[in-house]
Amino acid sequence: MKLNERSVAHYATCNSPPDKTGFLFKKGERNTAYHRRWFILKGNMLFYFEERESREPIGVIVLEGCTVELCESESEEFAFAVKFDCVKARVYKMAAESQAAMESWVKALSRASFDYMRLVVKELERQLEEVQGERLLQAKNKAKKHLSQVQGAEAGLRTAAPSLQNAAITGPLQEGQSSRENGVSWSKNSGVANGVSEGCAWEGDCSARAEGVRPPPVPPRRKTNGGSLESPVSPGTGCFSKLHDWYGKEVAELRIEWLQSK
Repeated sequence: MKLNERSVAHYATCNSPPDKTGFLFKKGERNTAYHRRWFILKGNMLFYFEERESREPIGVIVLEGCTVELCESESEEFAFAVKFDCVKARVYKMAAESQAAMESWVKALSRASFDYMRLVVKELERQLEEVQGERLLQAKNKAKKHLSQVQGAEAGLRTAAPSLQNAAITGPLQEGQSSRENGVSWSKNSGVANGVSEGCAWEGDCSARAEGVRPPPVPPRRKTNGGSLESPVSPGTGCFSKLHDWYGKEVAELRIEWLQSK
């Protein structure tokens, strides 16, 4: 793979945040001694500098398709190797300054390839689909529960509506209740003797009583005898005309007595 040296050098020293930085001992290809170098990991590219303050890298390792293995040699403490699948590919050997630094670098380099990132992205997408599926299922169950509650409430209203309507239209006033009209309420008097009502109690405004306002007269209610409309006081007055004539005669007699008394 051809690389533009200027572009690679600019990418190594630009302000983009690195994935990992630190000192490592790198084993030379010709000179097998270990040399202390400053390493910067960005994406799948591992840059190494001669010094930390160096402006340009002295080399770069493209980590795509590599494997990172620990070195089992006792003479090489905290050492690991970066290997590739190609037969003629170079094996890069490096060593850290401590066990913790070695483990950190091995983990970072193993996760630097795009193949690993692709696997991570697929796994994250799978987990996201599972979460979205669970949330969608919960939303559907919640919507079904709410719909069933609404339908049950509507059914209850439809069942109770006819009885409520009949009670509002045809429901009579219970005994002891009074009807109120034009600011005056009328109620039955508790005193009833011989089956004849003695009238109604007026429960109007107290100010109206103070001004001398009297309640309108209530026509007397007569007790019927065996279903007959005749008055026990004035027999033969079964109809209204006869009753009118009978009271007329009484009034005429009373008028004559009054005139004679003068």
